Amino acid sequence: MKRYGYFLDLLKLDIEKYPVIAVVGGGGKTSLIYRLNEELQALGKKVIISTTTHMAYDPMLPLVKSTDLEQVSEILKEHGFAAVADIEETSGKMCAIEETALKKLVPFCDVMLIEADGAKRKPLKVPADWEPAIPDFADVVVSVIGLDCLGKPICETAHRAEYTSSFLEKNLEAPVTEEDIEKIATSVHGLYKNVDHKVYRVYLNKADVLHDSSPAEHIVEDLAKQGTIAAYGSLREAEKL
Repeated sequence: MKRYGYFLDLLKLDIEKYPVIAVVGGGGKTSLIYRLNEELQALGKKVIISTTTHMAYDPMLPLVKSTDLEQVSEILKEHGFAAVADIEETSGKMCAIEETALKKLVPFCDVMLIEADGAKRKPLKVPADWEPAIPDFADVVVSVIGLDCLGKPICETAHRAEYTSSFLEKNLEAPVTEEDIEKIATSVHGLYKNVDHKVYRVYLNKADVLHDSSPAEHIVEDLAKQGTIAAYGSLREAEKL
């Protein structure tokens, strides 16, 4: 049986005070959003899932295309959660709706979960000039980094590897280090970009691929010293809980 509340507690998310959560960074964002939705459903919360970019759509999710406010209200009343987005015909993915339209939906739910970045399933990324697409009205930003990037070349593990290479001032073949992850997680040119006044969290995913948890623990400790709350774990292993 899954331990509901696990990721809400792990990331110290105060959903009563900060209900609009944007998720950015590497692969695992969609899985984290769906897991948070499960935990929120167990708490009896009404949840809207959406995106400001693109997001894999689970057909099991009740879908409201665009922003039919009346339909959103009805679906939330019936199911407790809803995906609100348009569907891209070619990919079948959820695609962005206008930020102003998305903001109007906030009063209809207890929590809104927004995928605000893309990484093509790569564990690491440094945002391009036009990224991430964090809504101004978001309360919290959660950055996701896959620990399976550690010790592997930037060119193999980073989405748009040239951005990461340039940011870290390393060649594309250089292995990713703990220090690299910390720099990416905390820089305004890295995953802290466009966070501004918002609450910020870092989730280190895929800790299950490590031989021991020491690297993850070191990163979490170092980030804490810099005033950033971080946690590590495995969304894949969490499915077994």
